[in-house]
Amino acid sequence: MEGKELLAHIVSLKDNIQKYIETRISYYGILAFEKAAKALSLLIANLVVAAILLLALLFISGAAAWFLGGLLDSYGYGMLIVGGFYLLLALVFFARRKSIFGRAAIRILLNLFLRDDSTDPKDKSKA
Repeated sequence: MEGKELLAHIVSLKDNIQKYIETRISYYGILAFEKAAKALSLLIANLVVAAILLLALLFISGAAAWFLGGLLDSYGYGMLIVGGFYLLLALVFFARRKSIFGRAAIRILLNLFLRDDSTDPKDKSKA
């Protein structure tokens, strides 16, 4: 009799372990989906803000070029000065792109993916 009970407990244990593994796989799939959704929403929000700022910069640049052109009595020179400023700015950013953008991107991604705002089912102390 004890052999059959032991076998039944082993079969039950095997089923429970299999359900546990399936549950953990499902949990991590949902967690990955949640992180991807947060990353996508952050990307979309930042793209909208960047588009609005780019539009504002376009109008400010046009106004600056017009103002400088009026001072120099040649709107073409005003456009060249503003264009040269942006070209110089682009060259500086291009030369320093790894030190400026690399660290910021890594820091943002680490905060997004490694920060644990949900509680792990095994860890009750965070709740």
